[in-house]
Amino acid sequence: MKLKQFQSYLKKQKIDLAILNESDVNTTYFTQIKPSYSLLLIGQRTANLYLTKLDKIPDLKEFKVKVLEKGWEKKLNKNVKRIGLNYASVTMNGSRRIKRLFPKAKFSDISKQLNKLRTTKTEQECKCINQACKITDYAFSEMLKNIRKLKTEQQVADFIDRKFKEKGAESAFPTIVAMGKNAAVPHHLTSNQKLKRGFLLLDFGAKYKYYCADMSRTIFLGTPKKQEIEMYNLLLNAQEQAIKESSQVKTFFELDQLVRKQLGKYSSHFIHSLGHGLGLEIHESPSYIKESKQEIKPGHVFTIEPGVYFPGKFGIRIEDTVIYNDKVKVLTKSKKELVCVKI
Repeated sequence: MKLKQFQSYLKKQKIDLAILNESDVNTTYFTQIKPSYSLLLIGQRTANLYLTKLDKIPDLKEFKVKVLEKGWEKKLNKNVKRIGLNYASVTMNGSRRIKRLFPKAKFSDISKQLNKLRTTKTEQECKCINQACKITDYAFSEMLKNIRKLKTEQQVADFIDRKFKEKGAESAFPTIVAMGKNAAVPHHLTSNQKLKRGFLLLDFGAKYKYYCADMSRTIFLGTPKKQEIEMYNLLLNAQEQAIKESSQVKTFFELDQLVRKQLGKYSSHFIHSLGHGLGLEIHESPSYIKESKQEIKPGHVFTIEPGVYFPGKFGIRIEDTVIYNDKVKVLTKSKKELVCVKI
């Protein structure tokens, strides 16, 4: 995954060697595997992956895969002058161990370049994310068919997670199911709260071949009042307008501001950013924050998720995962018109 591009960067920056371990998501990015323990050493012309015997030795065309046997470190070339480390991931202990292995080397932070590489998705990555979104849609559809059999937030979350596993996926993050006033907390921890009349907010996503999907839907249990329908539709219109306008505005921050304007007097109840990038991680670049000044560019995969929250009452969030390639394509296809379930 963009190995040659990264090696060109190392050469340009006169970095002899980049070192990543198994806890660094970029190891999975380059190798497309997730080892239990590893060291990935990428040079300007070489790429060596060291694994223990506990992991199955993969066949990777662009990497020489070696076993971490006793004395392996003695075979390393200790004459490298500059080493690249991902300061956003490496621990202090990890950094000390590496510096003991290469006592004469100087060290550079490669975290920004790694983020830059991963911000624009490849065709292969997009296929994985798209499949994760399809599985997410499937889980939601199955949940709606069975919602009247489910009695608590936790039962709904467990049902969704089981449907992910049926399709060879797992949860990209802990599934959020929030009933009534619980939904006024955007990152509510799913509980044994019983389902009852009111808005039920669901925030969930499958992870397929290491790549994440993210979707939020809010349904109504019982019969909604006119004001509740109007509030839902206000948010839905803002979300759909953001999808439409994302091909017209230049930056993510501009898109965020457009939605706040659309929400009018309720914009103060929109207490988080409009979304986030996603890929191997559920939150990654690109970013909506003003300071990032990030432009919407081809190959970007991100979420559009406006929400309004009324503490002690209810919350509503509608979220889709989308990809931009000159125009936006919505990857999460589940219906967004207000679903009302008789109870």
